[in-house]
Amino acid sequence: MFMFKQEKWRLHEQALLLRRLGELLEKGYSLLHALEFLHFHLTPSKQIQLQDAAEEFKKGSSLHDVFYKLAFHPDILSYLFYAEQHGDIAFALQKGSSLLGRKDKHQKNMMKVLRYPFVLSLFLLGILLVFNLVLLPQFSTLYRSLHGSSTSFTDNILTVIQALPYVMGGVVFAIGTLALIYMLYVKRLHPVTRMDICMRVPLIKMFFKLTNSHYFAIQLSGLLQGGLSILEALTLMKEQKHHLFFQCEALKIQELLTIGEHLDSIMMNRSYYEQELAYIIKHGQANGNLATELADYSEMTIEKIEEKINRMLFVIQPLLFACIGMVVVLMYLAMIMPMFQMMNSI
Repeated sequence: MFMFKQEKWRLHEQALLLRRLGELLEKGYSLLHALEFLHFHLTPSKQIQLQDAAEEFKKGSSLHDVFYKLAFHPDILSYLFYAEQHGDIAFALQKGSSLLGRKDKHQKNMMKVLRYPFVLSLFLLGILLVFNLVLLPQFSTLYRSLHGSSTSFTDNILTVIQALPYVMGGVVFAIGTLALIYMLYVKRLHPVTRMDICMRVPLIKMFFKLTNSHYFAIQLSGLLQGGLSILEALTLMKEQKHHLFFQCEALKIQELLTIGEHLDSIMMNRSYYEQELAYIIKHGQANGNLATELADYSEMTIEKIEEKINRMLFVIQPLLFACIGMVVVLMYLAMIMPMFQMMNSI
């Protein structure tokens, strides 16, 4: 029975399997024997999936097709697609494993940074609701019974406290609305149109430029190292189906090359990439070492992405805690200020 999608493979599981598979291939194992060897170290459900994968290999399926049925990450599928055409499969597996490992690490770091502030924010929202629905009316009743007169400062604090649950709810609603718009509308747009929209958002634009530059550089480098020309590499990029945006980009760049434009000037004028990519292409072509320089540039781009993500995480958590702390202080003042005023009025 075909059971490839019975249990989803997590990113770290994909990375581990790919790394081990690449290592076995370098030691001389065939793909079929490597899969049969590795399935003993997995859970029963995933053992069945790899057994099915081995059967698919026996029927003549490609490595790319097998991992597509296993629902692996699109970045890995594109790596394998290119590697099977003109490249080193063992290297592609290990390189893909490294990239997936980094992606998984970034996601876990993000969740680690946001998890505690998120839970604390939910707890704080509950306290705000109790304060507004229970404590604040009792304070107001007590305050009026003692004929106290509130100050504008106290009134402002109470107004802010009363508005905070609505503000927090509005933020959650706005985030949910944006996510819904993306899923129902933006995600269904043409890949180039969708990328143009992303290029209008400052922070997202920065990350998309870096990731686009990395993808183009690493894939073109691998294909050039496999002996293809630039036009042949772009033709192959058009055939992959895992990154539809780069299908369109490969077609456009190929058209511009055929009318006589140089690749470095084309990339300089494409707003989807870092300008450094054009300089690297120009320098690599001048030195006859384009494939190596693109590979080095792709590694530098990954490091730059990691640096920016770490910098963001370094800012996000203290900012969230500062906001939560300010809300707690406001709640404390909202309770303590009326009491001081009542004591002064006695």
